[in-house]
Amino acid sequence: MAEGKTVWLMADPSTVKTNVKLGFSSIFWNTSWIGGQEPHTLGILCKPKNAALGDFPTEYHSNWQWWELISSAATMEMDALPGNLSPIVQVVSDWFDPKKLGLVFEAHVGKGKLLVTSMDLKNNMDKRAVARQMRASLLKYLKSDAFKPTIECTSNQILGLFKCKI
Repeated sequence: MAEGKTVWLMADPSTVKTNVKLGFSSIFWNTSWIGGQEPHTLGILCKPKNAALGDFPTEYHSNWQWWELISSAATMEMDALPGNLSPIVQVVSDWFDPKKLGLVFEAHVGKGKLLVTSMDLKNNMDKRAVARQMRASLLKYLKSDAFKPTIECTSNQILGLFKCKI
């Protein structure tokens, strides 16, 4: 990114620093009713008209095509990132512990452009049609003129999302 390149940080979900346990559940089940048990989320909201999801069939909310992606993901806790940065795929947190959470977001870092994902888009792809389609859609987006992140983040802010150290 220091050289002005485009980077896709396809994070292994096990490297994400989070206390929020992601789940594919409806609003009916929340931590108030289940005594703080997992999951700690209430589905996703996304931007289906965003070019990143242009080749991934979706509505603006969780639906069954998201089950596989969510079940092999970790949510990024994004409160330390700029307030105006809005995830392309946002996880809805339980209202008892509201946080800005995401699975996919983009940012301008230094001279470069960055796409960050925290879903498993690498393993067993020959058996995971949904993950293959998401990966293809994101890759097409990265290679297009539509990929123009405008919100600036520092590399330290990005690294703060993960269990790694500089």
